[in-house]
Amino acid sequence: MIQRMQRRGGRGGEERASVSGSRVGMTALLTLGMVCAAGAAHAQSLEAQAASSAASPSESTVINLINLLVKRGVITQQSADDLIHEARTEAAQAKAANAARPAAAAAIVNAPTQPGDVAVPYVPQVVREQIRDQVKQEVIAQAKAENWAQPNTFPDWVSRITLDGDLRVRDEYHFYGSGNTNNVTNFAAINQAGGFDVNNNTNPTQLPTVNTRENRNNLERYRARLGVTALLSEQLKAGVQLASGNDNGPVSTTSTAGGGFAKKNIWLNKAFFDYRPTTWANVLAGRFDNPFFTSDLLFSSDLEMDGLAARFARALPAHPDVTLFGTLGVFPIQYTAESFPSNSTSKAGSDTKWMFGAQVGADWKINRQNRLKGAVAYYDFQNMRGTLSSPCALYLGATSCSTDNEAPAFMQGGNTLLALRNIVANPNAGPGLTPEPQLFGLAYNYRLLDIKAQWDTVIADRLKLRLDGEYVRNLAYDEDKAFSAASLPVNNYETSNINATRSDYRSGPNGFLAKVTVGDPEPVDKGQWNFSVAYKYLQPDATLDAFNDPDFHLGGTNARGYVLGAAYAVARDTWVSARYLSAKEIYGPPVSIDVLQLELNARF
Repeated sequence: MIQRMQRRGGRGGEERASVSGSRVGMTALLTLGMVCAAGAAHAQSLEAQAASSAASPSESTVINLINLLVKRGVITQQSADDLIHEARTEAAQAKAANAARPAAAAAIVNAPTQPGDVAVPYVPQVVREQIRDQVKQEVIAQAKAENWAQPNTFPDWVSRITLDGDLRVRDEYHFYGSGNTNNVTNFAAINQAGGFDVNNNTNPTQLPTVNTRENRNNLERYRARLGVTALLSEQLKAGVQLASGNDNGPVSTTSTAGGGFAKKNIWLNKAFFDYRPTTWANVLAGRFDNPFFTSDLLFSSDLEMDGLAARFARALPAHPDVTLFGTLGVFPIQYTAESFPSNSTSKAGSDTKWMFGAQVGADWKINRQNRLKGAVAYYDFQNMRGTLSSPCALYLGATSCSTDNEAPAFMQGGNTLLALRNIVANPNAGPGLTPEPQLFGLAYNYRLLDIKAQWDTVIADRLKLRLDGEYVRNLAYDEDKAFSAASLPVNNYETSNINATRSDYRSGPNGFLAKVTVGDPEPVDKGQWNFSVAYKYLQPDATLDAFNDPDFHLGGTNARGYVLGAAYAVARDTWVSARYLSAKEIYGPPVSIDVLQLELNARF
């Protein structure tokens, strides 16, 4: 065997010995043992001590070593038998070769001169180094393949999992104007309660109202979000995110402290698949981040969308600095209840409320210091407009009317509404003595044209500047159509008069935003900062009040005013910020609301 190994070493290690079924470390041990055993057998043959039919001491050593490896479970019995056979064959070949070439005894260094001396064959340094290098390479190869000998390495499935999240702690203040009206009806509360009797003769209780005069100070609030994304293949990944929140409303994941130190709710905020068939397009399905290029004029930054969306972004071959992008999406907003109405054998048909969205735009990297991005979008909210029900005889025991399912699942405030129930008077009650528990739906459909632009530049080669602008118009806005309906509209910023005439009515379909940001728009590294000022103007029916920013005028439409903001990174991905939002109504009774937010934020 020593000759065989020398031949391998003489060819520069082109032949590699391997033992099937054993580990690399034990292979090295076995190889060294066989080298020593073969060397001893070689010495004994030169001294005529190996002419015995029984196993020699060196051969017994190899066999004992192999049997020990079998006992420890390192190799199988079949592999052991193969190794023993190979060892005996090579020993016999070496013995025959030495007998035919006695001159090989010259390879023995310091031959035995006294009884008891042992002859040790000389193994050249180059052979020993080749054995060492071969074992080292095999060990490293196995370590890399099995991830057991490299520092900071994990199994393959761990490398395909990504964690992300963020945390925010906020101190918030609400300041109400001293001249505000104190009689703004809370129509969202009416719908959430299942209706409110608006007949003053049968219900002298005050309509639900919102707070418009009493300040709220030191509202401690926090937001926590934690997500997991798994790479399933090169084209497909899946993600889940949990988030805090006071309720299941769509526009905020902020929780308010208090409640006697009660534990806070955790909601499923995201659940999606992301399929990328090419480098320039992907498809989203489930519940995911807003896929459109927009601002909180239309959609809250916390808003997640349910549905299906396809996005693309590709640079022009002739102009690689210009990237075209676009998004198509279909999103279910509200389904008709499966068993509606519950107190009738006749069920209402499906009347799902949808949003269909399409956007196309371009991102132009003009040069190192200037970048311009713009897009045009169309959002079609279908089946949103409410209608007056068929005659509804609640006095006979009915618990719902035919159009109750048209009441919005969520509202903030500002949109024009109309009464949904056509309540039949009780003939057994006196005139005007029939209770009228009413629900309210939207008076308009919403088909929005949205134009958004953003310009990033650098002033004096060092100061970043970003300009944002957005304009929206509701193309479905039609006052004549609203007032020709069976149920007259009412503004949800109006006073307790829910039967306002057209001369009392004020609304509009337009909205816009202008914003200037100096510094880093999103501070990441310590020392980065920004300062921003924005102006918003949003008429009552320019967009759905349900989905936009919940902080400006405390949510909804029919608001105008400015927003001042500043942020400073105190560490990597950790920053403090402050915002002051000052807003008041566009139409209707005075409602001025200022909001101050002081925050500590971190993301990971």
